[in-house]
Amino acid sequence: MSQKYKVFFFGNVLVFTDSPEMHRKTTIIYKYSGIENLKDFLFGYVEKCNNHHIRILCDDKELCWKDFCSLFEVRCAAGGLVVNDEGNYLFIRRQGKWDIPKGHIEPGEQSRECAVREVTEECGIGGIEIEKPICTTFHTYRLDGRPILKSTDWYLMRCSGCKKLTPQTEEDITEAVWVAPSDVDNRLKDSFSSIPEIFKQLKIES
Repeated sequence: MSQKYKVFFFGNVLVFTDSPEMHRKTTIIYKYSGIENLKDFLFGYVEKCNNHHIRILCDDKELCWKDFCSLFEVRCAAGGLVVNDEGNYLFIRRQGKWDIPKGHIEPGEQSRECAVREVTEECGIGGIEIEKPICTTFHTYRLDGRPILKSTDWYLMRCSGCKKLTPQTEEDITEAVWVAPSDVDNRLKDSFSSIPEIFKQLKIES
């Protein structure tokens, strides 16, 4: 199977691929023909849309991806999907939506170090151990009018004896809770668009 890059782009999903294989969710197929045309398509049309699933076909996928990234200020982050002794998952409530702890990678910091630090800081727990990487997600947003592409490395983590949670309110986190597997889907319905992808990739790997 051809590798794909997937981006949650202002309420839409972009898939960069060199495979013509169709997907049932596809609403638009765009043939890459240069960075300027791609820029006009993305910021002149797609950014104003919502809920489109767009396949961007590229003869040279890596070059296309490199051109796409050059249109943004790229920021790197890391976070953790934490499981406790009872098999429950750690969720936080941030800016009115359910999320998973994550944050920007500091200069000189490794991705794995950042992920553990952010979970510790945002939820007030310790003793976290990384079990394995899950995936990397990409999403876009605007900051003071500038388009930002955030790349986030996600890790599956274990936390033994972590009962009390303390949300980091200065980071706009209002809740930190353990969620039973049976209730995860309900939380994902009211989460940021990239969060369900983490659970999807975890299920694929299992």
